[in-house]
Amino acid sequence: MTMVPLAIAMCLNVLLMNLSLAYSSITFYQIARILLTPAVAAINFFFYRMKIPRAAVVSLVPMCLGVGIISYYEPKPAAAAAITGSVDAVGVSLALVGVAVSAVYMVWIASYQRKLEINSFQLLYNQAPIGGVLLLAVMPWTDSVPSFGSTASSIWGMIVLSTVCAVFINISQFFIIAGAGPVSSTVAGHVKTCAIVILGWVASGQRVTDRSMFGVLLAIASIFM
Repeated sequence: MTMVPLAIAMCLNVLLMNLSLAYSSITFYQIARILLTPAVAAINFFFYRMKIPRAAVVSLVPMCLGVGIISYYEPKPAAAAAITGSVDAVGVSLALVGVAVSAVYMVWIASYQRKLEINSFQLLYNQAPIGGVLLLAVMPWTDSVPSFGSTASSIWGMIVLSTVCAVFINISQFFIIAGAGPVSSTVAGHVKTCAIVILGWVASGQRVTDRSMFGVLLAIASIFM
């Protein structure tokens, strides 16, 4: 039962961030993930009394400001725009809750490794099966069964490729947290953010407003401060 809270945090991390992506653009989804750094730093400070350098604290201000700007000015994706109601508010709310849960999950990974005195593979080996069972229990309520016959082989190929990538991302996350800490892990993940933001704009074909661009550049610039 020791691993159950960590497995629940992992499942909520996956569910909330994917739901956020359904109600917001790829750009906002990735920029919102930048908030993981200040969230993890805050949890470490208030609950574990772990401090970060003053220069790092200063860089968190433009980071949060940039996310706020883009959350307000980023245009809605085409699928979300067809849904009535406060779509933007739903996407932003899910993203913020998802970031909070992700931050708790990353801090717990480091905490569990210290408390149980186990390495990254041992922790992942004990947590992953429980998380998988929990996700299987939730899946019938959140997903629909696809039509296997009408799904193109290229789609199945992308699913397999994304699964392989997810495995390597999870393994690397555990190793980075074990070696450098949860805050460093979030900063390392921002390299992916830069790439996905650019690819998201290109793939979606959305018109990028000047204010959205300014918010993205401000948030990304804070990564290198």
